[in-house]
Amino acid sequence: MKNWFLWLVLAAHSSWANALTYTVNISQQELQSKVEALMPIEKTKLFVTVVLSNPIIDLAESSNEIGLFSRILISAPGGLGGQGTIKLAGSLLYNADQGAFFLNNPQIQSIESKDVAAKHLDKVQQIAQLALEQYLSAKPIYRFKDDNMKHKLAKAVLQSVTVENQQLVVELTVF
Repeated sequence: MKNWFLWLVLAAHSSWANALTYTVNISQQELQSKVEALMPIEKTKLFVTVVLSNPIIDLAESSNEIGLFSRILISAPGGLGGQGTIKLAGSLLYNADQGAFFLNNPQIQSIESKDVAAKHLDKVQQIAQLALEQYLSAKPIYRFKDDNMKHKLAKAVLQSVTVENQQLVVELTVF
């Protein structure tokens, strides 16, 4: 009789635990539209203005990072400036209080421009890096919806975020 009761308790606990696990898949296209809404990003420092626009999201499955390619427009006094492309990558940071994901520690991996002299690209990269860090640390790239009960539950209990098949796979556990 004791064994039957123990089996029943374990079975109930097992199915209760499974019922409290939830996975949210966020497609690359959905992230793309969220990041497009954040653009353009503009930053001016030391009379040099950098504008980032036309983002393209790339989810990196091997590193669980979000890659971003963007058009960059540079303008400076004296008619200096031009346009080019920039590539950056960052990890995801989840803020449970806001129920939102942020691009954490975005790092510029490359910057290319035919219009800007190579000797000026370091300064442009510094300004672009500063703009990205300041702007993206304050603007979520994805936010759980407050009108969705599962998303409300997800806010407090994020377990993991991975990249699989061009999607963010967010695993949540409800206690």
